[in-house]
Amino acid sequence: MKSKLLIYVVLIITAVLICIFLAYQLIIKQSLVDSIAEDNLARLSFSAEILAYNFSHNDIEQSKNWLTLKSELRDVERVILVNANKVVVASNQIADEGKPLLEIDANIFNFVSSDSRLDMDENLLQLVQPIYELGSNKASHYLYLKRDISNKLEQLQRQVFYLSVMLISLFLFFFFLYLKVKRQELKRTIFEIQGVITQFNDGAHSARVTENKQSDFFPLQCTLNDSFALNEYLQSYLNAQAQFSELVNGLVTDAIVETDAQGMITHVNKTAVTMFGYSHETELLGSNVIVLIPTQYQRKHSQSMMNHSGKKHMEQVLNTIRNVAAVKKNGEAFPVEIVISQYKVNEQQRYIAFVRDFSDVAKYEQSIKKLAYFDSLTELQNLNGVIHQLKAIKLPMQLSVIELEGLQDLNDVYGPKVGDQYICAFANALTELPLQGIIAARVRSSRFIVLHQSSLKEESKQFHKLNKKEVELDDFYVKLKFVRCTAKLLSSESLSDLLGQCDLALRDLGNRSYGSVVKIDVDFLEELKYQAWLKQALEKAIEEQDLYFDYQPKFDTKTLKPCAAEALIRWQCEGEVISPGVFITLAEKKGMMPQLDRYVIRTVCKQIRQWLDMGLEVLPISINLSARHLFEQETIAVIFEHVGEFDIPPHMLEVEVTEYGLIKDYKKTAINMMRLEKAGISVAIDDYGTGHANLETVLSLPIKHLKIDQSFIRLGMKSVKGQAILENIISLAKSLKVVTTAEGVETQEQLDYLKNAKCDAIQGYLLSKPMKLKDFESLMKESNKAV
Repeated sequence: MKSKLLIYVVLIITAVLICIFLAYQLIIKQSLVDSIAEDNLARLSFSAEILAYNFSHNDIEQSKNWLTLKSELRDVERVILVNANKVVVASNQIADEGKPLLEIDANIFNFVSSDSRLDMDENLLQLVQPIYELGSNKASHYLYLKRDISNKLEQLQRQVFYLSVMLISLFLFFFFLYLKVKRQELKRTIFEIQGVITQFNDGAHSARVTENKQSDFFPLQCTLNDSFALNEYLQSYLNAQAQFSELVNGLVTDAIVETDAQGMITHVNKTAVTMFGYSHETELLGSNVIVLIPTQYQRKHSQSMMNHSGKKHMEQVLNTIRNVAAVKKNGEAFPVEIVISQYKVNEQQRYIAFVRDFSDVAKYEQSIKKLAYFDSLTELQNLNGVIHQLKAIKLPMQLSVIELEGLQDLNDVYGPKVGDQYICAFANALTELPLQGIIAARVRSSRFIVLHQSSLKEESKQFHKLNKKEVELDDFYVKLKFVRCTAKLLSSESLSDLLGQCDLALRDLGNRSYGSVVKIDVDFLEELKYQAWLKQALEKAIEEQDLYFDYQPKFDTKTLKPCAAEALIRWQCEGEVISPGVFITLAEKKGMMPQLDRYVIRTVCKQIRQWLDMGLEVLPISINLSARHLFEQETIAVIFEHVGEFDIPPHMLEVEVTEYGLIKDYKKTAINMMRLEKAGISVAIDDYGTGHANLETVLSLPIKHLKIDQSFIRLGMKSVKGQAILENIISLAKSLKVVTTAEGVETQEQLDYLKNAKCDAIQGYLLSKPMKLKDFESLMKESNKAV
């Protein structure tokens, strides 16, 4: 009988466990996942409204702060904010910011680009929320969130486990209760459990059942205590979430006011309490939102609420109202901007308003308008003010563009305060000039313009007097110094062109002296325009790869066979061949040399690779680079990058460098040159003997190749002294194991002399001029056949 009863008990327990397991897998687990997903989507939607409002005011820093707070939550795996172009604006991984989302994670990119808003992968919940522009259905950003719900599922498993144990324990409890119904201990235990459950339900979450290991109810007591502990933990977690929400509300710089469908205030943040002049949020809670609206707008607000009630609503931004009045507790009205959104809580309509105080904006509006047309230091008009005033003035007028001299010296010696006094004194002197209809303006630091309708004679007379005037600065006097350029202003539309011409004329330092009147030099202006056009054309030529190369061979002095070549950059623009001396000088002046150097490095490396692919035995090619940028880390990296990109043997590339006087750090330069040498890329001194390319350069840097300037070759042949210098250069190079190449060899006499002097290689018109690409390829092919 006992054995049969035991079998029944085991079967019942097994059936209960199976039912619980099936219920967990089919219903409970999925319900929890759905609940978590729905809750996160709701929170994400609400967060999106806040972020949308921040974006509407370009407040990206607040959005990043929100993102940082969200990423600090324990279960958040990833949180990313991307714009409509799928570029990361903010991320919990700061290194991802500013990068395309596709480069960071293709799976996330595909998920964000899809129509799905949530996805479940094992225990990872992915959500994406479009952030719509205020007042629009167009998504300006996307908020992506990945949360690990493993802990919650584990908690659910523990709850189900505890529930299973509880049910089985209850079954056993009642089973033994049936057997021991008459025992007083059973009643006492039941009463105790019942009392503890009642206490727990009444809010005493620390209440626990006494665990007695000797009691038949010990498993039930343990299960109940575990359940109580789990529920207490869940309550603590919910409280923590509420505190986090309160923290987010406190960090928002705008006032937040939430009302129900009848306009009763249900929630405000601390900013709202302060903004509206109240002491505590309880003063506002339960009041009608109409207390925050000026009397003259209350009727309109009430009518709007009536019109809106009863309609079917979606969660969305209803309206954005700018420059509207709100009222404080003391009755003071102040300007605000309001964004009103709506959402539902338990099927009850809620409205939430984000309010920004525009009091400071209103105060600054007037000063901003003043700044738009007036110079803050001198209170003269600025250029915008002049343009604005010219619309109501009869033209023509005489124009003088004036450059105040000596300002920089005063700033350097006495400080900017005295310099500002000098500017103000000159501005006052201009306004006091007795010229008809005078308009004086300051257009930049030391540049002023004067417009008037007096004659040129009168203008010259008054400025001549002004040039002799002394002004007091602190405790000393200085004489006003300036130069000016004059022109006739015939129409307001021509002002910009005239100012540009005068500005260019004042740049001509050769025509400037204190008190002088600079005339507009048409030839000088045309030259400046040509230089500007040439710069743009050069930038375009580099971008579109329109520059090309000629190649001048170098010959072994003993065999007179080609041993290397120099790549010489060339440029033909609109049918005109531009001299390298012109466009390279222009590139140096305009800061384009790094761009040009990168073009040279890549193009020559690419050409060497093409020759190798043609099966040619390629001669080593040297390229010319400026020392100003060559030995910077970026340039060295570019050389290594393109040598590796086109897979060319390093010894086929040589770098020729001029302008060694531009080197500031010889130690750093020597280290970078050794990096090139170790990689097999030799470095040569070009034009040795001129400028700064001297003995100091050879001794200070790891040079392997010396190119003797052609002026030494010419002069060295004309005197015994010159020959001695040339021979010493070659002898010094030999002793330092440095290869020598003589440039500009044009006669047989020079060649014979260099042979006797044991110069290693020669280059010049005697054996070859610079050759076109096809001709040079033919030369290499003939050299290959000869070998």
